[in-house]
Amino acid sequence: MELRDLKAFVTLGEVMHFGQAAARQHVTQSALSKQIRRLEAALGGELFERNAGSTRFTALGRALYGEACTLVAQSEQLARSARDVLAGNGGTLRIGFGVATKLLVPAAIARFRASRPGVAIELNDLSTHHQLLALAEGRLDLGFCRLPAPKGWHCLPVVRAHFVAVLPAAYQGVKRLSDLLDKPLAILRRDKAPSFHDQFVHYLAQSGLRFQDIQYVNDFAAGIATAAAGIAWTLVPSSTTIEHPDVITLPLGESEASWIIGIIRPPGNDNPLIAPFWQTVAELGDQSLATAGDENALQSAT
Repeated sequence: MELRDLKAFVTLGEVMHFGQAAARQHVTQSALSKQIRRLEAALGGELFERNAGSTRFTALGRALYGEACTLVAQSEQLARSARDVLAGNGGTLRIGFGVATKLLVPAAIARFRASRPGVAIELNDLSTHHQLLALAEGRLDLGFCRLPAPKGWHCLPVVRAHFVAVLPAAYQGVKRLSDLLDKPLAILRRDKAPSFHDQFVHYLAQSGLRFQDIQYVNDFAAGIATAAAGIAWTLVPSSTTIEHPDVITLPLGESEASWIIGIIRPPGNDNPLIAPFWQTVAELGDQSLATAGDENALQSAT
């Protein structure tokens, strides 16, 4: 059966007059009659009783009318949803993010949905490594990842992050990492956040420091708890929430101790929501990173 025949059935069932129903459907009365007969043939029985003075449902017509109305309404909603998605006012946007953008991402989403309340947002808290995998496999539309982006991918720098050393409160005299060479260090396991771990290893290589007593934890909260317990000190990103009376912090300001987080996406994704959300992030991001963005764009394009 055809949708236009169902629409003819629903309209005729509403007005119970072939002439009025034909006018509403913008067809001739004979064309409407053909649609009704075609639907009746498909369903195996008459839907209306017709005589010179009136039109009314048969038992079959009365039984099927409600379901037909639902199908027609669903088809019309489907068409509206399609128009909304194509216009960037509906659909779903799947976003990956990490601790470094825990403030920027909610702000961007709130601004974005203020003008597009029909858009659904799926947030995924993932490391850069796992975001890149999800983006490559089509399970995410956008990601907030450590730069540089993979070759050929689009990127926009938005946040600069750096390491912060979290120390037991007893380490009051510590002024630099070299004062901690003989102290146990708790670091996030590489499989939990490969990019963070590799950045840390690179930083240590650049600094020339060698720590012998290294322990591994499953997340940053565990590292902070370890420091609070006086077991070991740890390193976390600057955006990590550190609220514990039994720790002190030591921000690291060297260039090797910092990195840039950007919004990225692989080529080929045609989700119409990507461009307007990207623009929203561009308006909220750190404008001082524009130069870094130019440099990273060159890196990712070569």
